[in-house]
Amino acid sequence: MSETIVPFEAGRMWVGAEPWLFYLEIVFRSTIGYLYCILLMRALNGRTAAQVSKIDLVLVIALGSAVGDLTLYNDVPILHALTVVTVIISLTKLMDLAQQKSETVNRVLSDPPVVIIKHGVIDQRGLKSQDLNALEVMEQLRLSGVRNLGQVEWAFQEASGAFSVFFHDEPEPGLPIVPPHDLAPAPPEFPSPDAGEDACCQKCGAIVSDDGTGGNLPCPNCGAQKWTRPVTAERRQR
Repeated sequence: MSETIVPFEAGRMWVGAEPWLFYLEIVFRSTIGYLYCILLMRALNGRTAAQVSKIDLVLVIALGSAVGDLTLYNDVPILHALTVVTVIISLTKLMDLAQQKSETVNRVLSDPPVVIIKHGVIDQRGLKSQDLNALEVMEQLRLSGVRNLGQVEWAFQEASGAFSVFFHDEPEPGLPIVPPHDLAPAPPEFPSPDAGEDACCQKCGAIVSDDGTGGNLPCPNCGAQKWTRPVTAERRQR
Protein backbone atom coordinates (compact mmCIF):
# COMPACT_ATOMS: atom_id res chain seq x y z
CA MET A 1 0.00 0.00 0.00
CA SER A 2 1.38 3.38 -0.95
CA GLU A 3 2.22 5.82 1.80
CA THR A 4 -0.43 8.43 2.49
CA ILE A 5 0.71 11.91 1.49
CA VAL A 6 0.08 14.67 3.99
CA PRO A 7 -0.41 17.94 2.06
CA PHE A 8 1.99 20.77 2.96
CA GLU A 9 4.01 18.57 5.29
CA ALA A 10 7.09 20.75 5.83
CA GLY A 11 9.69 17.99 6.13
CA ARG A 12 8.61 16.13 2.97
CA MET A 13 7.97 19.29 0.97
CA TRP A 14 11.18 21.17 1.76
CA VAL A 15 13.88 18.69 2.77
CA GLY A 16 12.83 15.07 2.18
CA ALA A 17 14.06 12.04 4.08
CA GLU A 18 17.59 11.97 2.63
CA PRO A 19 20.61 12.93 4.77
CA TRP A 20 22.16 16.36 4.28
CA LEU A 21 25.18 14.80 2.55
CA PHE A 22 22.81 13.94 -0.29
CA TYR A 23 23.03 17.59 -1.38
CA LEU A 24 26.64 16.99 -2.41
CA GLU A 25 25.41 14.16 -4.60
CA ILE A 26 22.87 16.54 -6.15
CA VAL A 27 25.67 19.00 -6.94
CA PHE A 28 27.72 16.20 -8.50
CA ARG A 29 24.80 14.85 -10.55
CA SER A 30 23.86 18.33 -11.75
CA THR A 31 27.43 19.10 -12.81
CA ILE A 32 27.78 15.84 -14.74
CA GLY A 33 24.43 16.35 -16.45
CA TYR A 34 25.23 19.95 -17.35
CA LEU A 35 28.65 19.16 -18.83
CA TYR A 36 27.21 16.21 -20.74
CA CYS A 37 24.55 18.47 -22.27
CA ILE A 38 27.25 20.95 -23.31
CA LEU A 39 29.17 18.10 -24.95
CA LEU A 40 26.10 16.94 -26.87
CA MET A 41 25.30 20.48 -27.98
CA ARG A 42 28.70 20.63 -29.67
CA ALA A 43 27.38 18.03 -32.12
CA LEU A 44 24.35 20.11 -33.08
CA ASN A 45 24.35 22.34 -36.14
CA GLY A 46 23.56 26.04 -35.89
CA ARG A 47 19.95 25.75 -36.99
CA THR A 48 19.01 23.65 -33.96
CA ALA A 49 19.93 26.46 -31.61
CA ALA A 50 19.10 29.32 -33.96
CA GLN A 51 19.17 32.79 -32.35
CA VAL A 52 20.41 31.43 -29.01
CA SER A 53 23.80 30.18 -27.87
CA LYS A 54 24.17 26.50 -27.10
CA ILE A 55 25.06 27.21 -23.47
CA ASP A 56 21.88 29.28 -23.14
CA LEU A 57 19.90 26.43 -24.71
CA VAL A 58 21.35 23.98 -22.16
CA LEU A 59 20.46 26.48 -19.42
CA VAL A 60 16.83 26.67 -20.56
CA ILE A 61 16.47 22.88 -20.85
CA ALA A 62 18.12 22.17 -17.51
CA LEU A 63 16.17 24.82 -15.62
CA GLY A 64 12.93 23.67 -17.21
CA SER A 65 13.59 20.11 -16.12
CA ALA A 66 14.50 21.09 -12.55
CA VAL A 67 11.52 23.39 -12.10
CA GLY A 68 9.23 20.88 -13.81
CA ASP A 69 10.22 18.14 -11.36
CA LEU A 70 9.62 20.53 -8.49
CA THR A 71 6.10 21.38 -9.61
CA LEU A 72 4.94 17.90 -10.70
CA TYR A 73 6.41 15.34 -8.30
CA ASN A 74 5.52 15.24 -4.64
CA ASP A 75 8.65 13.23 -3.77
CA VAL A 76 11.02 15.98 -5.00
CA PRO A 77 11.78 18.30 -2.07
CA ILE A 78 11.89 22.01 -2.84
CA LEU A 79 15.45 22.38 -1.54
CA HIS A 80 16.66 19.59 -3.83
CA ALA A 81 15.27 21.36 -6.89
CA LEU A 82 16.57 24.75 -5.74
CA THR A 83 20.02 23.21 -5.29
CA VAL A 84 19.94 21.97 -8.88
CA VAL A 85 18.87 25.42 -10.13
CA THR A 86 21.66 27.09 -8.13
CA VAL A 87 24.28 24.68 -9.50
CA ILE A 88 23.11 25.20 -13.09
CA ILE A 89 23.16 29.00 -12.81
CA SER A 90 26.58 28.91 -11.13
CA LEU A 91 28.05 26.64 -13.81
CA THR A 92 26.68 28.91 -16.53
CA LYS A 93 28.32 31.95 -14.92
CA LEU A 94 31.59 30.03 -14.59
CA MET A 95 31.41 29.10 -18.28
CA ASP A 96 30.88 32.75 -19.20
CA LEU A 97 33.84 33.84 -17.08
CA ALA A 98 36.04 31.08 -18.51
CA GLN A 99 35.20 32.19 -22.06
CA GLN A 100 36.11 35.78 -21.20
CA LYS A 101 39.42 34.81 -19.59
CA SER A 102 40.62 32.02 -21.87
CA GLU A 103 40.79 32.06 -25.65
CA THR A 104 41.19 28.27 -25.62
CA VAL A 105 37.94 27.77 -23.68
CA ASN A 106 36.21 30.25 -25.97
CA ARG A 107 37.28 28.28 -29.04
CA VAL A 108 36.07 25.01 -27.48
CA LEU A 109 32.65 26.34 -26.48
CA SER A 110 31.99 28.69 -29.40
CA ASP A 111 31.49 27.57 -32.98
CA PRO A 112 33.36 29.60 -35.62
CA PRO A 113 31.48 31.00 -38.64
CA VAL A 114 31.15 28.50 -41.48
CA VAL A 115 31.57 29.54 -45.12
CA ILE A 116 28.35 28.85 -47.05
CA ILE A 117 28.85 31.06 -50.14
CA LYS A 118 32.23 31.89 -51.63
CA HIS A 119 32.27 34.31 -54.56
CA GLY A 120 28.75 33.45 -55.67
CA VAL A 121 29.12 29.67 -55.36
CA ILE A 122 27.62 27.46 -52.64
CA ASP A 123 30.42 25.81 -50.69
CA GLN A 124 29.76 22.07 -50.48
CA ARG A 125 31.93 21.50 -47.41
CA GLY A 126 30.01 24.18 -45.55
CA LEU A 127 26.70 22.57 -46.51
CA LYS A 128 27.77 19.15 -45.25
CA SER A 129 29.21 20.45 -41.99
CA GLN A 130 25.98 22.30 -41.16
CA ASP A 131 23.55 19.66 -42.51
CA LEU A 132 22.08 22.16 -44.98
CA ASN A 133 20.85 21.77 -48.53
CA ALA A 134 20.92 24.28 -51.39
CA LEU A 135 17.23 25.19 -51.10
CA GLU A 136 17.63 26.06 -47.41
CA VAL A 137 20.62 28.27 -48.25
CA MET A 138 18.66 30.05 -50.97
CA GLU A 139 15.78 30.63 -48.56
CA GLN A 140 18.12 32.31 -46.07
CA LEU A 141 19.68 34.42 -48.81
CA ARG A 142 16.28 35.60 -50.04
CA LEU A 143 15.51 36.75 -46.49
CA SER A 144 18.61 38.96 -46.82
CA GLY A 145 17.34 40.43 -50.09
CA VAL A 146 19.51 38.34 -52.42
CA ARG A 147 18.06 37.78 -55.89
CA ASN A 148 21.07 36.18 -57.52
CA LEU A 149 24.08 34.27 -56.15
CA GLY A 150 26.30 36.55 -58.22
CA GLN A 151 25.45 39.37 -55.82
CA VAL A 152 27.10 37.53 -52.91
CA GLU A 153 30.83 37.69 -52.27
CA TRP A 154 30.71 35.79 -48.97
CA ALA A 155 27.98 34.28 -46.80
CA PHE A 156 28.61 32.67 -43.42
CA GLN A 157 26.44 30.73 -41.03
CA GLU A 158 27.13 32.09 -37.56
CA ALA A 159 27.09 30.15 -34.31
CA SER A 160 23.52 31.37 -33.70
CA GLY A 161 22.36 29.76 -36.97
CA ALA A 162 21.79 33.12 -38.66
CA PHE A 163 23.37 33.99 -42.02
CA SER A 164 25.69 36.97 -42.48
CA VAL A 165 25.88 38.05 -46.12
CA PHE A 166 28.52 40.25 -47.76
CA PHE A 167 27.75 41.63 -51.21
CA HIS A 168 29.98 42.36 -54.20
CA ASP A 169 30.32 46.08 -54.92
CA GLU A 170 29.16 45.27 -58.44
CA PRO A 171 27.00 42.17 -59.06
CA GLU A 172 28.58 39.39 -61.10
CA PRO A 173 26.89 36.75 -63.27
CA GLY A 174 25.35 34.00 -61.17
CA LEU A 175 22.40 31.73 -60.46
CA PRO A 176 19.04 33.51 -60.01
CA ILE A 177 17.22 32.40 -56.86
CA VAL A 178 14.02 34.46 -57.24
CA PRO A 179 11.40 33.08 -57.56
CA PRO A 180 12.18 30.01 -55.43
CA HIS A 181 13.41 27.05 -57.44
CA ASP A 182 10.89 24.67 -55.93
CA LEU A 183 7.98 26.86 -57.09
CA ALA A 184 9.13 27.70 -60.63
CA PRO A 185 9.50 25.34 -63.62
CA ALA A 186 12.87 25.08 -65.31
CA PRO A 187 11.81 26.80 -68.57
CA PRO A 188 11.79 29.72 -69.02
CA GLU A 189 13.38 30.45 -65.62
CA PHE A 190 16.39 28.26 -66.37
CA PRO A 191 17.21 28.53 -70.08
CA SER A 192 19.94 26.17 -71.24
CA PRO A 193 23.25 27.80 -72.20
CA ASP A 194 24.05 28.04 -75.90
CA ALA A 195 27.26 26.72 -77.40
CA GLY A 196 30.18 28.90 -76.39
CA GLU A 197 28.35 30.46 -73.44
CA ASP A 198 29.31 30.07 -69.82
CA ALA A 199 27.11 27.62 -67.92
CA CYS A 200 25.81 28.12 -64.39
CA CYS A 201 25.05 25.12 -62.16
CA GLN A 202 21.41 25.17 -61.02
CA LYS A 203 22.29 23.54 -57.70
CA CYS A 204 25.29 25.45 -56.37
CA GLY A 205 25.79 28.41 -58.74
CA ALA A 206 29.26 27.43 -60.00
CA ILE A 207 30.06 28.95 -63.41
CA VAL A 208 32.13 27.05 -65.97
CA SER A 209 33.06 27.63 -69.58
CA ASP A 210 30.71 25.64 -71.78
CA ASP A 211 30.90 24.36 -75.34
CA GLY A 212 27.23 23.43 -75.57
CA THR A 213 27.56 20.07 -73.81
CA GLY A 214 27.31 21.42 -70.27
CA GLY A 215 24.04 19.59 -69.70
CA ASN A 216 25.90 16.29 -69.99
CA LEU A 217 28.84 17.19 -67.77
CA PRO A 218 28.89 17.07 -63.96
CA CYS A 219 29.47 20.27 -62.04
CA PRO A 220 33.06 20.33 -60.72
CA ASN A 221 31.82 21.81 -57.42
CA CYS A 222 28.77 19.70 -56.49
CA GLY A 223 28.44 17.00 -59.18
CA ALA A 224 24.99 18.09 -60.43
CA GLN A 225 24.25 18.03 -64.17
CA LYS A 226 21.64 20.77 -64.53
CA TRP A 227 22.86 23.96 -66.15
CA THR A 228 21.47 27.35 -67.04
CA ARG A 229 22.70 30.70 -68.28
CA PRO A 230 24.33 32.90 -65.63
CA VAL A 231 22.40 36.10 -64.99
CA THR A 232 23.69 39.41 -63.66
CA ALA A 233 21.36 41.08 -61.16
CA GLU A 234 20.87 44.82 -60.92
CA ARG A 235 23.26 46.72 -58.69
CA ARG A 236 22.10 46.55 -55.08
CA GLN A 237 20.98 49.86 -53.63
CA ARG A 238 22.80 50.79 -50.42
